[in-house]
Amino acid sequence: MFIEELTQFLAAITRRYGIIGFLLSMILQAIIAPIPGEALMMIGGAVFGSPCAIVMGEIGGCIGALICFLIARKGGRTLVIKMIGKKGLEFADNWFKRHGFYAVLLARLIPFIPIDAISYGAGLTAMNLKSFFVATAIGMLPRVIFYSYIGEFAIKNIIFEIEKIYADSLLALTLIVIIAFTFIYILKMHRRGEQLENSDDAN
Repeated sequence: MFIEELTQFLAAITRRYGIIGFLLSMILQAIIAPIPGEALMMIGGAVFGSPCAIVMGEIGGCIGALICFLIARKGGRTLVIKMIGKKGLEFADNWFKRHGFYAVLLARLIPFIPIDAISYGAGLTAMNLKSFFVATAIGMLPRVIFYSYIGEFAIKNIIFEIEKIYADSLLALTLIVIIAFTFIYILKMHRRGEQLENSDDAN
């Protein structure tokens, strides 16, 4: 529930403050684990279009990841545990033991990996800042592109479906009105014919 509320809060920032709000949201979601950045990237694609969302999402994500790295480098394991929890840090430790130098790059490329934990975990390793940034920027780009396009595609299809429903409803309403007026006209003509017949019979 807490994560959902935070995600909604960041989405509201994006809608209220535009592209700057989106950039800020991407930075914050990278720092405050485990808010799903994928949801924000889709919102960015839907609101601003994929090209803009890709550029700002990549910049925001990289800045947020660098902040995580520096927090861990300066604050140590105790602070990292407070930020991502003991289980999150254990996952990061095991991930770096398994994949070594490529841990950051693989974490960015593989879906459903808690990348915030990896960013904090990297700050506790011997990895230098330059290597971390390069791996983050390269690994993050495909994910940013993918989710931004999903957001843009989804909103376009939603708008298309709404327009289609509106057009179909308008057509149906028009046909109903035409049929109703035609029925009323036929009914009036029938009654007029009956009145004429009754008048002729009376004469």
